[in-house]
Formats: sequence, structure tokens, C-alpha cells
Amino acid sequence: MRWIWLLCALAILVGCASSLPQKTVPPSYAVLPDRDSEIGRYVRAHQPPDSETLSGFTLVHTGTDALAARLAMIDKAQRSLDLQYYIYRGDVTGGLIAERLLSAADRGVRVRLLLDDIGSGLRDFDVATLNHHPNIQIKLFNPLTLRGQVLKYFSKLGEFGRINYRMHNKLMIVDSQMFITGGRNIGDEYFSLSLMDFQDIDILGMGFISREVARSFDDYWNANESVPVDHMTRRPGDAAEQRLRKRLRDHRTRQDGSAYLAAVRRSPFSRMLRDDRIVWHWGEAQWLSDPPTKADPGHATNQEPILGRKLMNQVRLSKEELLLMSAYFIPGSRGEVFLIDLVRHGVDVRVLTNSLASTDVLAVHSAYASYRKPLLEGGVRLWELRRQAGEQSHTSAILGESQASLHAKAFVFDRERLFVGSVNLDPRSIVLNTEAGVLVHQPELAMELVSLFSHWTTDDFAYELVLNDTGQLRWKAGDEQLHSEPGASRFRRSAAWLLGWLPIEGQL
Repeated sequence: MRWIWLLCALAILVGCASSLPQKTVPPSYAVLPDRDSEIGRYVRAHQPPDSETLSGFTLVHTGTDALAARLAMIDKAQRSLDLQYYIYRGDVTGGLIAERLLSAADRGVRVRLLLDDIGSGLRDFDVATLNHHPNIQIKLFNPLTLRGQVLKYFSKLGEFGRINYRMHNKLMIVDSQMFITGGRNIGDEYFSLSLMDFQDIDILGMGFISREVARSFDDYWNANESVPVDHMTRRPGDAAEQRLRKRLRDHRTRQDGSAYLAAVRRSPFSRMLRDDRIVWHWGEAQWLSDPPTKADPGHATNQEPILGRKLMNQVRLSKEELLLMSAYFIPGSRGEVFLIDLVRHGVDVRVLTNSLASTDVLAVHSAYASYRKPLLEGGVRLWELRRQAGEQSHTSAILGESQASLHAKAFVFDRERLFVGSVNLDPRSIVLNTEAGVLVHQPELAMELVSLFSHWTTDDFAYELVLNDTGQLRWKAGDEQLHSEPGASRFRRSAAWLLGWLPIEGQL
């Protein structure tokens, strides 16, 4: 058996292509917006006069609000639902969303679901079973050639040059007229139902920009990198679909009486939606997205518009203040020099990221740590989120004590413009993954994000990093200054130190 496995591995290493083969699949496009649909009427009712080229936005930053928004959007859909996610877990919240998508498909809504093949936590068979519904189409982005739990490991090894490039986008569009995007994937930890409680930011949008967002989804959906799931795995029968339906119905029944769903129904977003009190901020906006071919090393993307370059242009335009919230922050030597140069030109540069205790990726913190002192010396201000951010405010009523971790990817430029999306300020997001988000020119909305940044950087939520009189790094907690990574165990400190020796920064 050892020889068989060795031969299989060698065959994969030698024979796997660097690019996906070209496929012939009929294209599919966003449905035309119906102004008389429920969503269409809602948009018209909240659109200011003479605002045909403007877009409306509202921010969502708590986990229960974020799930309430997504469930409401699915329930209101009448014509189409387009979803694009890096991670989709088969847990409590993933099951609730899947059940709602199936119900939407039953009432005639066309559902298109695009999942990153590596990031998604769903079993191939469950994905294929959902895809069995005539109104549900599922594609896998940049998929592994070999399927099955064991064979996938060999495929990862042999196809590393291709599959190292992933689709990190997070997006849901309803009836081609309203969307939600930001840092959240689909999984319990993104919706305050896990011991790891990700602090994140979503933005809901509607109006003129929706057509641009829908075109972006179509570009990904029709790209050669997006492969129909029925091309990758066997097609299940009707019996499998009925078993899945029953499982999802039972799952929803169990959750309907839970304290968690009660909290979702009582969330501020749910109450404001019921009372029609959601505040929409209208302004000009741009959808920024990497091309899907960025995930294929066989394409030369240096001539194509890349999201990172467009964001850099916004940073260069900042004259007074730049606020950066990034779960994973690795500026690199060029980014370090660039941020310090902004400070020299009078820009107040402030960054919020994770501490060693709150990060969920130790290797990222190891790479980031070496940039802290030079940035502070250059005048950049840094904060790191506490493990127990906000003390009791991040204690789950359902689960008890939970660990806070920053997962937001949001930036504010001169309190006039803001960006919310999927991109971290690290090499993986800028170079390796596809990313997307929305740039909004709207001072009132920008000020909401400034207020959230200020809230998350108070002493109860974060440590401010400072240098003492001898130039040593310290973590400021009120009037106290801590000497080492606060809240991190000796094991985490040792592991981070060891990881810092590995030459892997370009992969993080």
C-alpha cells in the first residue's frame, strides 16, 4: 500500500496542470431589477428625490444583527439570490441559512451559490444535494481536481501552485437590488455563536451601485475558475434531497426556540427593520473588486485593475487622517515606509489589529510583530484588541465567556470616505487572494465608522502600543504599561517567536 500511495502522489505531482482546463458552460447573468418587487418598493420608498445615481448604505457590526440582516434578505427575495463566500460552515448558522435558501428556491427564487473550494467547510455530497434543486445552482471556485477526504490531500500537494490562490470575497445580493458585504463568512464564529467571537463589520447597500455589484458577481460566476459542482462530484438522487430537507427542517425547529434565535429576533437591526427605522446614508460609491483571473497564476494580471491598487490611491489622497481596521496586518517594508511617509506629511495614521492573545492565526502575528516598533518610531499609532474586549460586553448570553478576535476589514479616509470589504492589509489579500468591497463617499457614514473605531480603541477594548523612554515596546492599559504580550500564554508567545523565523511572510 505504501508503494501505491507513493505512486499516486508522484503521479499527481507530475501530472497536475497549473491551470484549470477550459470548460464550456452556458453563462448565467443577474436578473433584471423589478421595481415592483418587495425589495424594489422598499428601495424606492427610501430613495431621496433626484438620487438616481446615488446609493444608500447602513453599517452592521454585531453578530446577531448580521445574521438578522441576512435572514431577512433571504426571506424578502422574490426573484434571485446570489451568494459568494470564502467559508461556509455546516454549523448552526450555516444550517439556518441553507434552510432559508432552500425555502426561497421552493417559492421560485433562483439561487446561485459560489463557494471557494478550499475555504468551504461543507461536504461535497451536501453541496451536490442542494444543487439537485432545479432553482439552485452551486459552483466551486478554483477547485481541487481530486475529490474525497483522502485524495484532496494529494491534490493540494500536487496543485499547490494553482490552489494557493483563493477567492476571499463575501457577498450576498437579493433581487439584483440590495446586497450585504464585509468581513463575515458563513459560520457561528461570525455571528456571535462561538467561543471565538469575531468582531466584524458589514455594510448593506442598495440603489445605483447594485447593478455594478451584480455585474461583479456575474464575472466570477461565469469565469473559467468557477466550476459547477456537478462537474466535480456525483449527482445525488431525490432521496438524498428529501433527507437533506428533513435534516434542515429539524435543525430549524430545534433552533426556533433557542435563546440565540430569540436574541437575533430582538436584535436592534430586527427591531429597526420591523419599525422601518433603518437609517440609510445616500452618496456616491464604487464597487472595488479583483478580477477572478487573479486566482489563476496562468493569467498575467499586472495589466488588470487590482483592488489593492485602487485602495492605495485612496490612501494617497488622505490629507489629514487615515484609520485602518485589519484583522491581519502585515504592512511589509514598502507599506511601513509608505505609512511613515504619510505621517511625515501631516496625516494622522491609526491602526487597529489583533493582539497575540486575540489573533486566530499565530503566524500572521509573528510576521506583524517586527513592524510594530518601526511604525511607532515613525509616528503611526497602533492598537491591539484585547482577548476579552469590552470585558462583559463580549460575554455571550448563550455561551458564557467568549474570546474576542478582530475580523473587520474597514478603512476611513479623512472622515469623508470609507471602505468596507474582505481585504486584509497583508500579502495574501493583496497578492494571492481575490477580494472585494465597497468604497463610499459619505461623511455621515464615515463618521459612524470613526465612532466605532474610537469605541474599539478605548482601554476596555484594546491596548495602545507605545515606546517607553528607552525605546522598549509597551502595552498601555489605562495608567499602567505592560511589558510583554498581554493575555497571551507562554505557549503562544513561544510559538509566535518560533514562527517568526520561518520565511513565510509572503504567504500570510
